[in-house]
Amino acid sequence: MRIRKIKKTEWRKIRAFNKSQYGAGHILCDKVYYDWQFDNVFNSSQKNYAALGLFDKKDNIVGTIGLFRAPLNLFGRKADCVWLANLIVKEELRSVGYGYLLLKEGVAGCDIGVDHNINKNARPVFLAAGWRGKDVSRYLCVLDKKKSERLMNKNNLRIKTFDELVKKSGKKTDLNFKEVNKIDRKFEDFWRKIKTKYPVSVERSSRYLNWRYLRHPMVDYRVFAAEKSNNLEAFLVLRIEEATEGKKRKRTGIRLGRIVDFVSLDGAEEFTLFKAVEFCRSQKLAFVDFFLTGDFYASAFRKAGFISDKKKPYSLIPTLFNPIDRIKRTRNNFAFKLVNKKLFNRKIDNFKFWYLTKGDGDQDRPY
Repeated sequence: MRIRKIKKTEWRKIRAFNKSQYGAGHILCDKVYYDWQFDNVFNSSQKNYAALGLFDKKDNIVGTIGLFRAPLNLFGRKADCVWLANLIVKEELRSVGYGYLLLKEGVAGCDIGVDHNINKNARPVFLAAGWRGKDVSRYLCVLDKKKSERLMNKNNLRIKTFDELVKKSGKKTDLNFKEVNKIDRKFEDFWRKIKTKYPVSVERSSRYLNWRYLRHPMVDYRVFAAEKSNNLEAFLVLRIEEATEGKKRKRTGIRLGRIVDFVSLDGAEEFTLFKAVEFCRSQKLAFVDFFLTGDFYASAFRKAGFISDKKKPYSLIPTLFNPIDRIKRTRNNFAFKLVNKKLFNRKIDNFKFWYLTKGDGDQDRPY
């Protein structure tokens, strides 16, 4: 067995392996998505994907780990971060150390590694390799009770909607909320100005944001900006998704909003969230949700009609909708490992300093 980078010419091998492990309908069997994720703007190699393969004697892939570099803001210093995805080894080769070796090789040479949603089978491998992690919080704002109950397959639940929780349309303000179709230097300058608020977070350069959202080949993201006198005060990224059912992904007609990124000056938080919810309501969505780490936006969430999914019955609302899955992944998590000890900061183990969202890593997929 040997571990090496997967060549771009080996797509058939990748697809065959992913199909055998996940099924033909899995997103990692789609070359358009795979190319976007693992041959992105941060991949400097013309020959190789940002992914490692475990190859047998016949040069067949028997294990993989996806990885791509996107810089991390680490307490004001730019860290070389590897975002990991889909560590998997053929079942008959598990529990003999190959997963551990792939994980070790995946973060070799970087400053820090981050992974989202480590499943229970892989968790022992990460823990053995010295990774630390935590669950990700989720906040929901219900706009249509009946549609939300249908997604849960429940009836007559004590769910409070946005209209019941928020009586006023926010304070008077000179902020302006609008949709934008390009991310330019204004966003980059704004991020440099505000990033101290988010001590550990992905570097939101225009290069990153354009690749991640506006140039995505399969998902239509909506980017909104809150401005005052033409100066950026906040930006928010939203995705509208339709729930489907079953293996054939039968359409339900129920749509929902997913906030996947949001950064804001303190004074613009409530306004921006409120305006985003108003937009979602105008689109007749069932609810809007937001996954994040840390203790950010607590007051703004409350004022904008969001409730933590730690409370019932909000905890019953599924997290996966294409197709709807009411059992799998009811909670999300993340984990990290600091590789470059020169960048150690005693605050790094305090997860309130971490700001990760659904837009980071590989979590917000087309399906």
